[in-house]
Amino acid sequence: MRQSNFWTLRLNGGGITKSLTCCCPRIIVSNMKRCLTLAFPMAISATIIGLTVSQTIAVKEEAIARIAAALPDAAPAKPAKARKLLVFSKTAGFRHGSIEVGALSLTELGKKTGAFEVTHSEDESVFEKNSLANFDAVIMLNTTGEVFRPKEWPADTAEKKNAQDREARLKANLLAFVREGKGLAGMHAATDTYKKWKEYNDMMGGAFVSHPWHKNVPLKNLEPKSPVNAAFSGEGFEVTDEIYQFRDDTALRSERRMLLGLDADKMDLSKGSRGDKGYPVSWIDTYGQGRVFYCSLGHRNEIFWNPAVLKHYLAGIQYALGDLEADATPLTP
Repeated sequence: MRQSNFWTLRLNGGGITKSLTCCCPRIIVSNMKRCLTLAFPMAISATIIGLTVSQTIAVKEEAIARIAAALPDAAPAKPAKARKLLVFSKTAGFRHGSIEVGALSLTELGKKTGAFEVTHSEDESVFEKNSLANFDAVIMLNTTGEVFRPKEWPADTAEKKNAQDREARLKANLLAFVREGKGLAGMHAATDTYKKWKEYNDMMGGAFVSHPWHKNVPLKNLEPKSPVNAAFSGEGFEVTDEIYQFRDDTALRSERRMLLGLDADKMDLSKGSRGDKGYPVSWIDTYGQGRVFYCSLGHRNEIFWNPAVLKHYLAGIQYALGDLEADATPLTP
């Protein structure tokens, strides 16, 4: 491959924001001299903020083709204005191999339908108030762990306090962002993030405990009339993925509008240990003046080229953005 196919960008200490359009087979991000070399697998336009960690990102041509074939032609709602969506995928714990496929799929989903424009970042400084204000909603895409803090606290007392104060500030900024009227969406491991931060657990809706099932499972359509479930034509469906079980004090039917869940009439749930025997997969909610959508699907790459799931994601994201009206009132068990 000719060197001319690569774009090389120099990152300064504060990170950069750069729009990119390339036509090459992979993305390579290196922190050596803070040099970012990108070569995208298809002609796409993306915005990337502050990628300063070492990682190799490869999206195979077959996956790219499958994503392109699965994308819906139109969004279920017309955006009230041009929407800016932050896709955040930093991991401080387990890192899912589907992150890069998911980020590409969401980018193309917004671009093809005109529903939103994606900025993808793994730099937590994007949650500083002035930066966060540029977005209409945030997607936590397979984030894990305590993503607003350093991997290790500094040994120096003053530096440690600064890092702790920064984490507290970024956490408060995210809460205020949603509470004051913006949107939040989470996919799969978004609930394996800050599991001891109660406000985040309440806002996102669940806290991951385990994944008893990783196989083909039947999902029940709990809200056939919800526009967020329109992709399923009023029916349940089967899907192969890693299915989460949530902590008993979270993911409660009495607190949010459940959309999809494991179908107890069609599968053995004995591997589960949740007290209420409820195993939800997708839901919507409100948080202050803001809106929240979550779906636990997204462990496997093929989830991000499943046509029905992509339509569900799109509708949920448009709900979080405020462009798609849907009833999020919790139902009495």
